[in-house]
Amino acid sequence: MNKLIKFFSIVVLSVGLLGGCASQIYHDYIMTGQVVTVKDRQAVVCVSDTDQLKEHQVFNVYRTVYDSTAISEGETAYSKQFVGKIRLGKMKDQHFAEAIVLDGEITRYDMVEFDRGF
Repeated sequence: MNKLIKFFSIVVLSVGLLGGCASQIYHDYIMTGQVVTVKDRQAVVCVSDTDQLKEHQVFNVYRTVYDSTAISEGETAYSKQFVGKIRLGKMKDQHFAEAIVLDGEITRYDMVEFDRGF
């Protein structure tokens, strides 16, 4: 019973914090950047704040992957897998920037890892 309560508590907390691009807490402390669209090597990236980002910066892109063979207790079944690189282009507004796919097969929902030191 105690494990069930913990599980539901984590789910409720996760849904609250990971509610998408609308949550500033999510932007500032959890999300690095997320690919919103990709077409013909052109992408749009959702970022927390474009003020500190500069055009032409290159960032790594990762995808969260699930490993169904992870069965040991305490072992996570999720990991991040490097999928490519992007170069930032023009900033669209405070939360979105254009980007060019430099390398890899980047798709919608992939995560862009920004250096928090900028």
